[in-house]
Amino acid sequence: MEQKLKISYGKPYPLGASYVGNGQVNFSVVVSTDEQCGVILYDKKHKTEERLSFCCSNKVGNIRCMKVSGIEPGQYDYNFYVGEKVFYDPYARVILGNETWGKIPEKLRAGIYNDDYDWEGDKNPLTPYHDSVIYLLHVRGFTKHKSSAVAHPGTFAGVIEKIPYMKDLGITAVELMPVYNFVEMEPVNKEKGEFGIEPFEEVEPKLNYWGYKESFYFAPKCSYSAKGISADIGFKDMVKALHREGIEVILQFFFPDTIKQGYIIEVLRYWMQEYHIDGFHLMGNKLPLALLGTEPMFANTKIICESFPLEEIYERNFSPTYKNLAICKDGFMYDMRRLLKADEGMVAAALDYMKNVPEKLGDVHYMTHGNTFTLMDLVSFDRKHNEPNGENNRDGSPYNGSWNCGYEGPTTRQSVRKLRLRQIKNAIILNMLSKSTPLIVAGDEFGNSQNGNNNPYCQDSTVTWLNWNNLTKYSQIYDFMKSMIALRRDHKILHLRDSFKMNDYLQCSYPDLSFHSSQLWKVDNDILSRQFAMLYCGEYAGENDFIYVAVNLHWTAHEFAIPKLPKKYKWEIIADTNEKTDIEVPDSDHALINVKERSILIMLGKA
Repeated sequence: MEQKLKISYGKPYPLGASYVGNGQVNFSVVVSTDEQCGVILYDKKHKTEERLSFCCSNKVGNIRCMKVSGIEPGQYDYNFYVGEKVFYDPYARVILGNETWGKIPEKLRAGIYNDDYDWEGDKNPLTPYHDSVIYLLHVRGFTKHKSSAVAHPGTFAGVIEKIPYMKDLGITAVELMPVYNFVEMEPVNKEKGEFGIEPFEEVEPKLNYWGYKESFYFAPKCSYSAKGISADIGFKDMVKALHREGIEVILQFFFPDTIKQGYIIEVLRYWMQEYHIDGFHLMGNKLPLALLGTEPMFANTKIICESFPLEEIYERNFSPTYKNLAICKDGFMYDMRRLLKADEGMVAAALDYMKNVPEKLGDVHYMTHGNTFTLMDLVSFDRKHNEPNGENNRDGSPYNGSWNCGYEGPTTRQSVRKLRLRQIKNAIILNMLSKSTPLIVAGDEFGNSQNGNNNPYCQDSTVTWLNWNNLTKYSQIYDFMKSMIALRRDHKILHLRDSFKMNDYLQCSYPDLSFHSSQLWKVDNDILSRQFAMLYCGEYAGENDFIYVAVNLHWTAHEFAIPKLPKKYKWEIIADTNEKTDIEVPDSDHALINVKERSILIMLGKA
């Protein structure tokens, strides 16, 4: 090497490689043996490498560290070594060698990261859960299809180009499937016959399209960045652009059981500080939930997972001012899917979702998720069709709570197509009017289908790429989704922070929320019932109107009783999932209204 590198004592933290300015880099790594260890520096210009050993005296616990002078970012790449073993830095902020999607990397190295990004006064929106509508997307699949009409398909820049669309739809947060740097091409173990492949059969490496695997957790995925833009810059540009429009960024992280809890905390702290992330949806069996819940730095950062040990996080009588913790699990999805297809005994569960939220937690609910049927497939398939995954249809959940409306898969039968459209609209209403925070999956708003595949984890194709032509084909679905998001947003009574009390505590002659059926103030909760109605009184949210929702998911029409409105108030039908209706708006006291089969009717009462 032309330039002489100088070694001096370093600092144990932060781990990894940290540029400290003036041509100096601090290297720090955990080594639990007494073998010789150090850093391999790869000179990118001269195509040479040099090994620098850690000094035995510069050791703190099991951490080896040193400061190297004479290095500038971009000049060298690096890896660590212990004895004869070369390994990647688990704290690497930049990963090189995995820039091309779908290609097995020949070699991976870490790059020396220098943060000189201008955030231009970026601020986190801090949208509370009760005001949020979350939009789940896969960065590559969101804009990879040619119909997306973006300049940089399948990238962070492509997401930026779709911000006006998301803003128009009305969502408040994007939840991104893994964007940390994972190696998507996985070798298949032929001897063990993994993935349903017979031993010794010649096969191509398996593609992990989703990225739920142990990965380089500190580095954004470089193949998701537009050509000529580094992954860190591309990702930060996306976050900054979303924040500028008031849209939060929530990242999914999957941590296998082998990942240490302290490391998980460090990963999340880094992304929150370095990339201004608003929240994390965490997956794994050994998450440091109590530590996350009591970490002061995360007090305004959304942490979402299946459960929390509240007794270890909050004192008995303490309730957080800003709910940053939220549960997210499949219970709502399966209960509401069963209600949607008219299973018995689901009304009681539905009513609970409509009125209650946890006192100290947020609660994120959904009708579909990344590893389930899409909304279109939910009403088009009774069974999963995962054969293209190469596992003989053994993968994915065997139970979906779906109903194909009388015909399996795509059809030209108009009666079936109309029923499916009505069921999709019904599902949208159930999702948007439930008390907790709704999540929608990108593409559900315009009829995206995965051909009945409920687990396309290995599909990088039109199966998982959103076809934006459907925005025109299924414009009815998009318009309805947009209108229901707006209804929730524009009427505060539909997204209050706390559970409804179900009584007239303002003494205004109406409870905040009341349930009805064919009789006033009484819900038919019989096991055979598939219908109920709800009356929201806007006065409890400082509003002057009423909202009445009649839910009839039975296969026959039903009458619903409507409470008397104050003087000079009139009812107006604002949504009806039945396309052709002869419903007349009632104008008499204690009127009855007939709601068609498998339909939901929404009326607005105002002066």
